[in-house]
Amino acid sequence: MRRIVIGIVFLTTLVVLINCPLWAQSTGKITGTVADSTNGETLPSANLYVEGTSAGATTDLEGGYWISNVPIGKQVVVASYIGYESKRVEVLIHPGSALDLDLKLTMKALEGDEIVVTAQLQGQAAAINQQIASNTIVSVVSAEKIRELPDQNAAESVGRLPGVSVQREAGEGTKVVVRGLAPKFNSITVNGERIPSTDEQDRSVDLSMISPDALGGIEVFKALTPDKDGDAVGGTVNLVVRRAPKDLQFNVRTQTGYNNHESDFGQFKGSFGLSNRFGEDERLGAVFTGNFQRANRSSDELNAGYSFIREAREGEDRAVIGVNNLNLVDRLETRNRFGASLTLDRDLPGGSLLFNSFWSETRRDELRRRKRYRLGAARTEYEIRDRQVNTRLLTGAVSGHHTASRIQVDWRASLSKTTQDIPFSHTGTFRELAAFHGNTDENSGPDAIPAGAKNRVDLTFFKNANYDSLDVEDRNLTAQVDFKVPFGLSDGVSGHLKAGLKYRNKRRNRDITRWRTSAFGINGIGAENPGLFEVDREQRILISNYIDSSSTLADDYLNDRFVFGPIIDVDKVNQFGIEWRHKYSLAEEFELEDYKAGERIFSHYVLAEVNLGKRLLFMPGVRFEKTSTDYKSIFGTPLGSDEGGSGLFNVVDTTGGRNYLEALPMFHLRVHLTSWFDIRLAATESLSRPNYFNLVPWERISHFSTTVEAGNPDLKHTNALNYDAFLSFYGNRGLLTLGGFHKTLKNIDYIRTTRIQEPGRTLGYQLTSPVNSERNTRVRGFEIELQTNLKTLPSPWDGVVLHLNYSHISSQTFYPLFLIGPRSPNPPFRPTIIDTVREGRMPGQADDIANIAIGYEKGGFSARYSFVYQGKALRQVGNRQELDGFFDTFLRQDLAIQQKVTDRVSLFLNANNVSNVSEGAFIGIQSFPTREELFGWTSDLGVRIKF
Repeated sequence: MRRIVIGIVFLTTLVVLINCPLWAQSTGKITGTVADSTNGETLPSANLYVEGTSAGATTDLEGGYWISNVPIGKQVVVASYIGYESKRVEVLIHPGSALDLDLKLTMKALEGDEIVVTAQLQGQAAAINQQIASNTIVSVVSAEKIRELPDQNAAESVGRLPGVSVQREAGEGTKVVVRGLAPKFNSITVNGERIPSTDEQDRSVDLSMISPDALGGIEVFKALTPDKDGDAVGGTVNLVVRRAPKDLQFNVRTQTGYNNHESDFGQFKGSFGLSNRFGEDERLGAVFTGNFQRANRSSDELNAGYSFIREAREGEDRAVIGVNNLNLVDRLETRNRFGASLTLDRDLPGGSLLFNSFWSETRRDELRRRKRYRLGAARTEYEIRDRQVNTRLLTGAVSGHHTASRIQVDWRASLSKTTQDIPFSHTGTFRELAAFHGNTDENSGPDAIPAGAKNRVDLTFFKNANYDSLDVEDRNLTAQVDFKVPFGLSDGVSGHLKAGLKYRNKRRNRDITRWRTSAFGINGIGAENPGLFEVDREQRILISNYIDSSSTLADDYLNDRFVFGPIIDVDKVNQFGIEWRHKYSLAEEFELEDYKAGERIFSHYVLAEVNLGKRLLFMPGVRFEKTSTDYKSIFGTPLGSDEGGSGLFNVVDTTGGRNYLEALPMFHLRVHLTSWFDIRLAATESLSRPNYFNLVPWERISHFSTTVEAGNPDLKHTNALNYDAFLSFYGNRGLLTLGGFHKTLKNIDYIRTTRIQEPGRTLGYQLTSPVNSERNTRVRGFEIELQTNLKTLPSPWDGVVLHLNYSHISSQTFYPLFLIGPRSPNPPFRPTIIDTVREGRMPGQADDIANIAIGYEKGGFSARYSFVYQGKALRQVGNRQELDGFFDTFLRQDLAIQQKVTDRVSLFLNANNVSNVSEGAFIGIQSFPTREELFGWTSDLGVRIKF
C-alpha cells in the first residue's frame, strides 16, 4: 500500500504544480458564513457547492466557508444543512476576485406548523451535519448536546459515542478506550493541540479533570488523515473550544447536589461563559469561560487476589483456585475541579489570528481505610492513608490563517503542560500475626474468609508508617505550519493539495520520594516512652491507641455483606507522624523509579483531496515522522529492612535512546451514491510509541527475593495497519451509519516474566521487563448508530428524539508466558525454563458497547433518559487462564430534565446512576470477584441563565 499511495500523491502533486499558473486566470472564489435564520447562530459543517461544477466547501466550526475554483460568470450557489431548508443563490463571479456571501437557513417545519428550534433537535442536527460533511470517519458530540447531558466530565461525554468505552474510578469516568484499544493508544487534543499524558507511567490522559461546560464540542476521529499526528492507533479525541460569535452573550449555570452513598448534600457545580465581538467592524472577539465543581466520590470497595492450588481431579469441572488475600476498602474522597479558558481572535484582511489558553485542574482529598486479610502470610492488616492528589492541564496556543493569492497558510505554536503531584500522603499500617483459624475455607470465595479470621484487636500492633510524595511533569512545545493550494483541472475535477511541517519537543520528569519507619523503629518508640502508649509484652505499640470508637463507618458496609472495623482515627495517626517525624528515614530504593525523558518528533506530510464531480472524493497522502528519544535513570541494588539495613549500593547512572523514521501512507475514499447515501473507505497506517517507564533504562536487583526488574530502552514502537468501511444514510429524519474496522498491530509490547539463564550472580533470578511480541495482534469490530426524531408523527409523539449506537469488538493477541519444565538429568540439575505465549484478547477491550438516549422535548419542557452498557473486558492476564481478570458488564442509567421558565431562564434536574449499580471485576471463575465498588447514585438541581 505504501508505494501505491506515495505514487498517487507524487503524481497528483506534479499535475497540480504544472497547472497552477493557469487557475487564477479563469476562476474566482466565494467566502462568507452560514447561520440559522431564527436565532442567528452559525451552522458548522453546512454543505455548499456551485451547481454544475465540482467546486464546493463545508463551513468550519464558526460557520465560515471558502469556495475556490469557481468558474467565472453567472453561477448558482446551493447551501444545505440536515434539518433545514436548502437555499439557492445566483451570483456573478469575476476572474481572480472574491465574493462575500452570507447565507441564512431556515429549519424545516411540517406544513402549517410553527418553526420551533429545540435544543435536542438542534444538537442532533449539528452532530449529524458535522459527521456527514467530514472527509474522514468521525463521531461527534455537538455543543448543544453536551449542554443537554448530565455528564460530570469530558470522559463521560466521549463515552456516549459508538466504539468508545470508559474506564471509571469511584463511579466517575477517567479515561477512554477507543475501538477496544487501551487509553495509551489514543491521542487527546484541545483544538488540535496535543495534551501531554497525565499518567505517571504510560501515555494516557485522564479526562476527568475537564468539565464538559468548558467545551464547544467533541470529535472522535477514527480514521487518521496525514495532517494529524500519526500516533493514534485507536483514534484522536479532539475537545473543541470555539471563537466568539457575534453579539454579546453571557450564560451562567449553577447547581447543588446530593450523594446517596454518603447521604451528603454538599455537592456543588457552577460555570459561566462570556463572549463578545468588539469594534465597529467586530474584527476582535473574546470568549472567557470558568467552571468549578465540588463532588463527593466516596465508595465502598472489595479487592481480592487468588492463586492456583491444584489441577482439577476426576469429577471436578475446574482447577482449584483459592483466595490468597482479601481487601476491604472504605474511601472517603472529595474532588474539587476548576477550569477556565480564554480565547481571543482577530480578523485580518485575508486572514485571522487566534490565541487560546485553557486551564483545568482536579484536586482530590482522599482518606482510605483498608482491612487486609492476607491468607498467604497468615496476617490481618489494618491500613489508613490520608493523601492529596492534584492533576493539572495548562495549554497556550497562538495560530494564524492567511490567504496569499490562492495559497492558504495556517501556522500555530503552542505550549502544553500536565502535572500530577501528590504533595502529601501519610500511611499507617497495623498488623495481627497468626491471624486465621486452621479451618479457613479459601476455595469458597472471599465471602467465606472473614469467618476464618481471629480478629484479635488486642494483639494487633503498629507495624510501620510512610510519607510519600510524587511529582510528574509532562511538557509539549509544538510548532506547525500548513500550506493549502486549491486546484481545478476542469469543471468536474477540483480539490486541493495540502502539505505541512510540525515539530514537537517533549520533556518529561518523574520524581518519587518515600520516608518510612522500620518495624524496629516504631517498637523502639514504645519501649523508650513507657506509659505514653498501650503496648504488648514485646513493647510494640497496639492499635488500641488509634481506634476511633465513635465512628459509624462499619454500618451498612457493602450492603452489610462484611463487618468493617475497627476504625482507625486518622488524626491520631497523622499526629504520630508529626511528633515522630525524625524517626522516618529516606527509602532510597524509590530513586530507581525516577527518570527524565525527552522526545523530539519532526514530521512532514503531503495529501491531496480530489473531488470528481459532486459524488466522488478520494484523498491519498503520506506522513513522515522522525522520532528521537533520550532517557536517563539509574541502576542499583536496594538493601531493604528485611535484609537488616536500608539504602542502595552499586548505583550507576544510565542513559538510553533511539532514533527512527516512519512513513505512514493513508488513503480515504468517499462516494455519494445518492443525495442521502454515501460510502466511506479508509486504509491507513499509524503507530504507537511505548510507555515512558518501559523505555527508561532502569534496573532493580533484589538478592533477598532473587528478582530483577528492568526497563528496555531498545523496545520498538508499535505499527498498525487500519482498514475502515462505513455506510451512511441521512436525511431530515436523521442519520443511520453502519461500519466495520480491522486493525493489525505489529510489535505490540507486554511485560514478560521469565528466569535468567545466563551465567552470573543473578542466574536463576526472576526477571520482569517489557518486550515486543513476535506475533501480530488483530482487533476487529462493527458499529451501528442511529440518530433520529419523530417530529413527523402527531402530538405528543412528535417530541421524541432518539440516539442509539451499538458496537461489537473482538481482538486476538499473544501474551508472554514462561513455564518451569522438568529438571535436567545432568549437573547442576536445573529445571528447564520454557518461554512461550498464550492467546487472549486486548486489555480493556469490551465485547459489546451500547448507548441509548430517549429524549422528549415539547414547548419549554425537555427530558432525556439514557443507558450506557459496557460488556465484559479483560483487566489483567494471569499465569493461567483461570486467573485472568475481567471487568464485569456494566449498565448505567442517567436522567436529565429541563424546564424553561422564560426565554433566558431554565431549571434542570440531573440524576446519575439512578439504578444504583456497582462496578465489579472477576477472575476466569466468574463467581470469584476481584473488585466490587459501590458508590451509590447522585442528583443535581440547578438553574441556567443566558443573555
